[in-house]
Amino acid sequence: MVTYNELIKNINILLVDDDEDYLLMTNAFLKQLGYNIDTAKNGKEALEKLSKKDYQILLLDYFMPEMTGEDVIKEIRKTNQEIIIILQTGFSGQKPPIETMQALNIQNYYDKTEGIDKLNLEIISATKIYNQQSEIELSKYKTNVIGNLIFGVAQEIKANLLSISAEIEVTNMLIQDKSSNIERENLEKLNKSYIGNKESLEKVDKVLTAIINQTTENQNYVMLDKDIVDVVNLILKNTSLDTGVKLNTKIALKSNSYLNGSVNDIIFIICEIIKQLMELQESGTSIDFVLTEDQDNWYFNITSDKINNLNSSKFYLIKKLIITMNGIEVNKNENKLILSLKKV
Repeated sequence: MVTYNELIKNINILLVDDDEDYLLMTNAFLKQLGYNIDTAKNGKEALEKLSKKDYQILLLDYFMPEMTGEDVIKEIRKTNQEIIIILQTGFSGQKPPIETMQALNIQNYYDKTEGIDKLNLEIISATKIYNQQSEIELSKYKTNVIGNLIFGVAQEIKANLLSISAEIEVTNMLIQDKSSNIERENLEKLNKSYIGNKESLEKVDKVLTAIINQTTENQNYVMLDKDIVDVVNLILKNTSLDTGVKLNTKIALKSNSYLNGSVNDIIFIICEIIKQLMELQESGTSIDFVLTEDQDNWYFNITSDKINNLNSSKFYLIKKLIITMNGIEVNKNENKLILSLKKV
């Protein structure tokens, strides 16, 4: 379970106030408590910073010249419904109307006269709310991906049953064939069919095992590197067929590496990212998915020329989900997105 100190490492807070003394004092206090704080002196500067960086909590002064806190929130809510907003007021008489808070989806307000410790309590509450929301979204993703898994498994089982049925007919024909000169050839066919069916059924068993461990949230579940690639391929099989975008997979780990920790959760995220990229790319193109490692981490590398075209709100949600997962981080550059999983 992620501790509060671990959780706040991934929480970015923007503090906005036109009172420079208050801004400096509050910024210093919150940084001492371990928070990631940026500051802005007015509404315009706040909107500029919000457009360039993901923030999870906004501490916003209600009364500011030129652009009030309410004006800032109206602009923010046009594109961002996720950020938690705490309005700050100079005294209790400036409390914003309840109607305004409801209309603009403002989570709380803070009276500066109540002291800095009260502000910290508000941030703790906001952080926990954010974490709970992330866990709910993660659960939705799990439900969706498990549904895709089950559909993929059903398709795989159906294909295997049809194959087995055909092989029964072939076997029957071979049994009826009394010609000794083709006996060896027929035995080779039987052996080849047997090996193919065995491998297919083993693959289905592997994926069914993954589903069981996903649904029971077994965080100690260990997967082979090739198993992860098989599961990802199966989840995305239908999306690949629908979009015409191929998924190229490669393993660059030590032979038969076992991955543990939050492997289940990271598979959900990987599949969601690749699915979004497949829907962005043109038919006939491809996406590369490579597993690598170093002494401390496993790395899940996704390469696509559409990385920067990922919907900002959806990618924001992905990062939001990752905050709730222990030992997982994400980094994005021009055409590559890398998720790292800390070895345990």
